Amino acid sequence: MAYQTVTTRSYGQRVGDSFKGIGTGFLMFIAGTCLLWWNEGRTVKTDDMLNEAQANTEIVESVAKVNPDLEGKLIHATAKAETTDSISDPDYPVGGVAINIRRSVEYYQWVEHEKTEKRDKLGGGEETIHTYTYEKKWVSSPVNSGIFHDPAYQGRNTVKKEVEASTVYAENVTFGAYKFPAFFVRSISGSKPAMVQVPGNTATVHNEMVADTAAVDSAASQMALDEAEDAADGRILAQQQAETMGGPVQYKDYLVDGNMVYYGDPTATQIGDVRITFTRVDPAVVSILGRVQGDTFSEYVAKNGKKFSRLEMGTKSADEMYQSAHDENDMIKWALRLLGILLVVGGLKGIFGILTTLLKVVPFLASIMNFGVGIICWVLGLAWSLIVIGIAWLFYRPLTGIILLVVAGALIGWLVMRGKNKKPELQPAPVDAQGPQGPQGPQGPQGGQPFQAPEQPQQYQQP
Repeated sequence: MAYQTVTTRSYGQRVGDSFKGIGTGFLMFIAGTCLLWWNEGRTVKTDDMLNEAQANTEIVESVAKVNPDLEGKLIHATAKAETTDSISDPDYPVGGVAINIRRSVEYYQWVEHEKTEKRDKLGGGEETIHTYTYEKKWVSSPVNSGIFHDPAYQGRNTVKKEVEASTVYAENVTFGAYKFPAFFVRSISGSKPAMVQVPGNTATVHNEMVADTAAVDSAASQMALDEAEDAADGRILAQQQAETMGGPVQYKDYLVDGNMVYYGDPTATQIGDVRITFTRVDPAVVSILGRVQGDTFSEYVAKNGKKFSRLEMGTKSADEMYQSAHDENDMIKWALRLLGILLVVGGLKGIFGILTTLLKVVPFLASIMNFGVGIICWVLGLAWSLIVIGIAWLFYRPLTGIILLVVAGALIGWLVMRGKNKKPELQPAPVDAQGPQGPQGPQGPQGGQPFQAPEQPQQYQQP
């Protein structure tokens, strides 16, 4: 069942918060403007860097030998990323020859969700209804239930064991005759399950064996030692049988099943259960763009100072990789543009929000004002954002911008001149030879007889 709380704000409090919102609005407006300007520069510089790098890329068919002639050059090559390093998780018996081994941890917890509904009250006050609901789900970190709003759920979260997520990387990863730097090693993907393994002495129960042995040492009892060894041997046998049968192995505090270590009972999940899964990345074919530096690689530095290197899984041509890089740059460009526009519009709403708040004494009028302010803020925000983007584009691409301005001006001028030349001239209406009213002349008041002007009175001379 949902839990609800209600909070209220007076008209005076709302007006005060709106005045504070003006300052926040200005900060958002400035932040959005700066982001839009910076993003255009970042986009242009990244495009220039990619174009420069592509023009200077040398295609290398084989990296089986270190070629001194390639020193300092940006190359494209495809080969298998390999390693002979045997790596392992520092806390659990998971390991082998791999490029990396990753440990992911999840906790089964109560999670709080909040839904708010605001209502304006006559007189300018505001009532906010907070509705809290709770669900059990797997999360990446423990949830503090002590701050839950519903007292019935406070303190209900527990954790059987806290474990940190981690990733272990191989130190020596080769690419033909070359060695991969760390930034390339961390770019290799394509994970698959990493099984929790049991070596000859069953490292799966290593911690329990150590605990048993420590207890024996403290008691100094040979009988206790024999019992501990028997218990460990029994667990080893159970583990080996489970591996043969392909099933899970249950220990005192946890269960091992394939690539998972589970604290609790997976068939009856309870709050506090912990699920740890392991994955690994094995040697695989990769394609790279990198600058040769001895027997390894470094990032290419363009003339504008931007750095570049790239690794993609599988066999990819240089053109495909550069196209992917351009596509990513465009995606980031539009995402940041959208974020910048939202900040600008949100800032304007914060600045002009006081107008709506002042009318909250009459909710109906406030709703109308809020609608109008919203439209105006969106129009002004979009217009301002486009102006900033346009000016930034001209700033970072002056030659192209000037050319476009000249072309646009010429086009507008041509349209104006063309409109003037095609303007129709006013011509007098044609006049009939017998007068504008036809042969009968103007009609009289009865409509049937022609109208006759009155005769002028005759002038008489004095005798």
